[in-house]
Amino acid sequence: MTIAVLLPTSGPQEEPAAYGTRPDARRFGTVLAAGALSATGAFTGYTCIVKFLGDVSGFSPSAVNALFAILGAACLAGVSITGALLDRSPQTALITAVVTQTVGMLGLYASGSQPVAAAVFMVLMGGALGPVFMITQNEMLHCAPGRTELALAANSGAYDAGIAAGAVLGGLVLRLADVRGTFLSGGLLTVGACAVLLGGRLLPGSGGKKSRL
Repeated sequence: MTIAVLLPTSGPQEEPAAYGTRPDARRFGTVLAAGALSATGAFTGYTCIVKFLGDVSGFSPSAVNALFAILGAACLAGVSITGALLDRSPQTALITAVVTQTVGMLGLYASGSQPVAAAVFMVLMGGALGPVFMITQNEMLHCAPGRTELALAANSGAYDAGIAAGAVLGGLVLRLADVRGTFLSGGLLTVGACAVLLGGRLLPGSGGKKSRL
């Protein structure tokens, strides 16, 4: 009752955040596609990471548990660093996160049999997991061609669809090839996300200006 009395009454369409600050349908599609590809790539490998760390890297079950704690810390650190990066270099934040994920995944595929290298590349991959989604959501507030809540919902849906597709793909690759192949497949999908972002930068936005990364 108190909230109803004290809060000002205004329709959602009257709020400044209801629409993107720089509406751009092409940028919206680029970010949506890159985020979905990145999520699919990440979870193609992440779905099988316990088996990878045990079978390929040779870690014991107790060491794998410790590595998961490190992975969580890396994700938290990545989000914290990204917050500062978004303020200082918004044009490079998304591509930096996706490239970091690419390096981590392909590094695990190429050097995952070496425990130290596996831990380093796993930290890189984990450090990019949270930031990619965080940055794409931030982008929606700027490039949404319509209402921002619809753009945010579309981005969440695309990312969740990527997670589900990655889990399915990881299982298929594991059956058809081996666990290392899941990180190769995931890394190549993340390379595709990089290509989408770079391609979007080369094309003019719908408003006639170059899109941001």
